[in-house]
Amino acid sequence: MQAHKFLLAITTIFLAGQISAQVADPKANTSTKSEAVEAAESEADTTSSTAQKTATDAVMDALSKETLFINSKTAFTLEAKDDSSTVDYIEWKTKAGDYRRFTAPIRLAEEGVTEIQYRSVDKAGNVEAPKILNVTVDNTAPKVTLQPAEPFFVLNGVPFASKNNSYTVVAEDKVGVQTVLYAINNESAKPYSSPLKLETAGANTIKYSASDKAGNSSPEASVVITVDDVKPTVEIVPSLPLVDISGKPYAKRGNVFHVNAVDKESGLKKVLVKLDAEAEFRPYVEGIVVETQGEHKIQAKAIDNVGNESAIVEVSFFVDLTPPSSVIQKTTATDAPAATTPAATTPEK
Repeated sequence: MQAHKFLLAITTIFLAGQISAQVADPKANTSTKSEAVEAAESEADTTSSTAQKTATDAVMDALSKETLFINSKTAFTLEAKDDSSTVDYIEWKTKAGDYRRFTAPIRLAEEGVTEIQYRSVDKAGNVEAPKILNVTVDNTAPKVTLQPAEPFFVLNGVPFASKNNSYTVVAEDKVGVQTVLYAINNESAKPYSSPLKLETAGANTIKYSASDKAGNSSPEASVVITVDDVKPTVEIVPSLPLVDISGKPYAKRGNVFHVNAVDKESGLKKVLVKLDAEAEFRPYVEGIVVETQGEHKIQAKAIDNVGNESAIVEVSFFVDLTPPSSVIQKTTATDAPAATTPAATTPEK
């Protein structure tokens, strides 16, 4: 507004200078200048006056074409200067209204586009050509939101996110956003230019606000985000211990393999398993029983609610479903030990 006031004052001074030049005292008849010199000076004065008028017109054109964005707290003052008969009064009006005398700072309450016309009148009755200023009144602050690239996982009212997530500050305003500011944790506010990332695990606070071209500022908003960068832990536990036979682990018949997973941050989203040559992991539902002869491998992994994925754990083992085969052989009496009859026993009383 100060810059605009300066332009108004400059324009008024230009016009006042022109009026002053027109009413200046005529040259004395006793001048010793030749007619040629006087003619040259007259031409120079005309050129200077034309240049001054062109500059004035340029300022006026700039003001008439310029659109200022303001709110109803903005005030305008008018100033005028006349070096001859002096200024009598200044008056102004909106496009649809009538001229009124300027006595106090001008404020516009109604939102929307408004055209202000203003002019000054000197005590000799000379009326300045009206000047025009276009303004857009806007009293509504920008709407500002924080948008994560990946949706938050909310647990007990606390939003969780991974370290890889990013955050965009979106500001919307009908006359145009001027600045967007943000701050992370205890940092000072700084201009926003690109999506944000949170590098620190645990609770983080993002604060953000925006102002528009009319000078309206949104209240500072904030959100606390807990960054979870801890992977889940996984283990595969058989219901019966594996048996080491000649350096190879064997699973006893009926053995059940359970997958246990834990995540103490955002919690588990899913647990996945894969058996032997399966191409893809599948959801783990219940304990795994393997009833096929040969060597086997179970793999498992877990993913938490913000996308952290555990390392893959696995267990390899052998399954033997073939029972042993027994034979009975006849032996001769000489080869066999003498048969014995167990002695009778008397139960203890």
